[in-house]
Amino acid sequence: MSFDAIFLVGLIGVLDYLTDYEVEFFPFYSIPILLMVWWSGRKGAVLTAVLSAIVWYCVDMATGHIYSQEWLRLWQAVVRLIFFLLVVVAGLASKRQRDFSRAQLELSERLRLMEQEIISVSEREQVRIGHDLHDGVCQYLVAIAYTAGLLKQDLEKEAPAKAATAGEIADLLQDALVTARDLARGLSPVDSDEDGLASALESLALRTSKLMGVSCFLIYPKSVSIPDNTRAIHLFRIAQEAVSNAVKHGHARSVIIALESTGFELSLRVSDDGIGFDPGKVEKGGMGLNTMRYRAHMEGGHLDIEPNSPTGTVVTCTINKMNPHELQRNSFEL
Repeated sequence: MSFDAIFLVGLIGVLDYLTDYEVEFFPFYSIPILLMVWWSGRKGAVLTAVLSAIVWYCVDMATGHIYSQEWLRLWQAVVRLIFFLLVVVAGLASKRQRDFSRAQLELSERLRLMEQEIISVSEREQVRIGHDLHDGVCQYLVAIAYTAGLLKQDLEKEAPAKAATAGEIADLLQDALVTARDLARGLSPVDSDEDGLASALESLALRTSKLMGVSCFLIYPKSVSIPDNTRAIHLFRIAQEAVSNAVKHGHARSVIIALESTGFELSLRVSDDGIGFDPGKVEKGGMGLNTMRYRAHMEGGHLDIEPNSPTGTVVTCTINKMNPHELQRNSFEL
């Protein structure tokens, strides 16, 4: 048993004696008992409960408390012992609940970090494949297309029919090159630098305006920088999905992508002037809203979908500027 608990029981006994038997002081014996529950567990707490009952019995005798029959004093001591033991049971239950809750939180955090690491590994692998595709396959296609172009020039004088075929091959290779570059850009959409997200979102806006026939604009203050490439990729994928939803499902004619920095938070907002939609209904159609929310959750943030005024939808992803790993480390330090 801890000497601190013994000293505390003795101190409470002295105070109990000084306050006389007319003042009920025995509930304060629960303090060292509960402390022993947290410090040493069940055995130490039970011993402290027994010691507290004995001390109370001795103090009750020392104060001269008179009972009609002496066995009543012993009965009162037994009742208090039972009370102290119930305090032990309650304290142990509370401690188990706390330990269980802490274990759940730790497990949940480990699972979240594991999920985040799996996504990060997947993103890094996609980036690697994109770079290999761009630097390898695309370069071969450029060389073959150039060779086909030279072959066309050589055949134009000697065999025009064959020159036309060579020209068709060169055109097909150019189309394949464009497709391969688009695939590479899709696998690795964000360059690994502080301005990578801005460049990727600008390309997304230009591509959306050109291919989908809508007005897509980007608002990206120069003061905002995201050096973490993984976070930048998550934000880009969310913006990409939100823009696609606005055009395909919301039938928008104008889309605005905006990144804002407010205090300790970063907010990515995609707003449109479309007809709007019911997230509960379209989610079943495979709009990828769950994936967007999952990406936001992986970065310790949240995703909100609200109606725009006068028409349309606003998708907002808000994350903390400090990444989840730093937040977790700081919380443990505190």
